[in-house]
Amino acid sequence: MNMKLKKILQRVAAVIIAIIVAGGAVWLITGRSPMAIIVKSALHQMDTESYDKAMADKTDKRTTEIPAGIVFPREVSQYSIGTMQVFEVPAENEEKPVVLYLHGGAYVHNFTSQHWKAMAEWAKATGCGIVAPNYPLLPLHTAAEAHPLMMQLYRELLKGIPAHRILIMGDSAGGGFTLALAQQIRNDSLDLPRHLVLISPWVDVMGGDSSLQERDNWLTIDVLQKYGTAWAGQMDVADPMISPIYGDMEGLPPTDLYTGTWEVFYTDVCKTYDKMKAAGVDAHLHVAQKMGHVYPLWPSQEGRKARREIAEIIKTNSKN
Repeated sequence: MNMKLKKILQRVAAVIIAIIVAGGAVWLITGRSPMAIIVKSALHQMDTESYDKAMADKTDKRTTEIPAGIVFPREVSQYSIGTMQVFEVPAENEEKPVVLYLHGGAYVHNFTSQHWKAMAEWAKATGCGIVAPNYPLLPLHTAAEAHPLMMQLYRELLKGIPAHRILIMGDSAGGGFTLALAQQIRNDSLDLPRHLVLISPWVDVMGGDSSLQERDNWLTIDVLQKYGTAWAGQMDVADPMISPIYGDMEGLPPTDLYTGTWEVFYTDVCKTYDKMKAAGVDAHLHVAQKMGHVYPLWPSQEGRKARREIAEIIKTNSKN
């Protein structure tokens, strides 16, 4: 190796070491990884202007596509339940579980690339199947239209997949929807899914902890309440179909809940966990210090760790 190349490699190595040391120092001082800090700083605060813009957008959201570059380990098919588009990835075999995933987005925004990436990651790591419904969204639709379609989808799944192979998961609005759906499945005396995973679930559309607002640079409580009221339509915002924290938790499947201490949903998620435990549900609460909303979907060390944990939950539920 000539001297010039050797010096270049030494400099590169020195830079890499400096970056690692600096990153470790940042984590030690702040309690968060450098990438988590970057992700949080890149988020845009929800405001009235963004609400007005979203509610004025009459674009037909009934069809969407998986972003280019996101590859699932098995072929993705599409079908419809009524007017609802559904994406499905088959499980690796008939012993693997199937994840019914309800995306977040304040009931107005569709799937994001982070949703698709997480689902593809879990499908590859665990061999699970994925069912991802593009459920009706604001401003053209409300909960009164979305919930019956989701119940219809679940009934269709039960025709070909035993309930003990089904997990229902969701984030944010989709997490609240997941809990409301599970309560309705129980109320209708259908076979319950094996497990629920709720990622920063929006369980009370008029809730949110104002003492955490200054820490949350993404969600804004008064704007969320506008979306929640619109989603409820003619229904009461305290109806468990809209705000499942007010629903009966008794008899629900084992549930894992994820939340960060720097999101306005933190207190409501903890209350939901307490209510589930009091009702005898096998519930587990995963709290990430200084993390924000839906951190398990973030491209950070904390997010990757949470996704690995969720993958283990999926794997555990593949055992009969």
